[in-house]
Amino acid sequence: MKIDNEFIKKNNERILSSFSSQQRMIQQRCFAKKEEPKEEVAIEGEIKLRGDEKKFLMCVFTHLYKLTMTEIYREIGLSACKGTRISKKLEKDLLIKIVNISKGKGVSKYPVLLDDAYKVLNVEQKKFEGKGCGHEHLIWQHILAGHFKEHKAVIELNRGDKCIDVAFEYESKLIAIEVAMTSAHEKENIQKDIGMAKAGLVIIGCKDGKVLDEVNAIIGELGEELKSKARTFILSRILGLRIEEVLNAKT
Repeated sequence: MKIDNEFIKKNNERILSSFSSQQRMIQQRCFAKKEEPKEEVAIEGEIKLRGDEKKFLMCVFTHLYKLTMTEIYREIGLSACKGTRISKKLEKDLLIKIVNISKGKGVSKYPVLLDDAYKVLNVEQKKFEGKGCGHEHLIWQHILAGHFKEHKAVIELNRGDKCIDVAFEYESKLIAIEVAMTSAHEKENIQKDIGMAKAGLVIIGCKDGKVLDEVNAIIGELGEELKSKARTFILSRILGLRIEEVLNAKT
């Protein structure tokens, strides 16, 4: 066979034609894959949310500081596996923060919305009164209010121009509960809860043993009347007690 310029030209054209055909087939396969049905994606601003992700965030917004991760999953019908996958992605995208709360037996995880989540959902950020000490403080206020719900506990009750973290009436007495992440404001809280709000008892729920020791030292320096109306507990211990047991407990 004679290999001349004409043969080389036709052979190159045949090879190029074959490549083009293969390339078209590859493109068709890729296009077919792209056309496969996907879960609907909602686009909010610059952040993309899948349907279940938006549902998760809205549920957190509705029950902010009240429901644990597990309770959120249950509320919107997600399995633990899928719920964990979604929450991890939202945490990575800086839409939620997960706060660990020790209740004595194990740790409960509470999801909290971050600023960008409110923008994505196009909802107004919820405002909570009081000095507080961040998300953990707010979660504990809701936990304690829930624990004493039979007594109609109120968060940030204002009495005598003093706001109390959690408060309720019991046997004609005002019971004040203060959540102490640190001991910094507890002397002032005790003095004002009793002196201004006229509380019959002030319960200081302390984050840990260190804070408990510091608050007890503060109470030890107060006058007898204030001492007699103050009780201190580790926060998680309060959850295992009825109000009658709190009143009679030795701290």
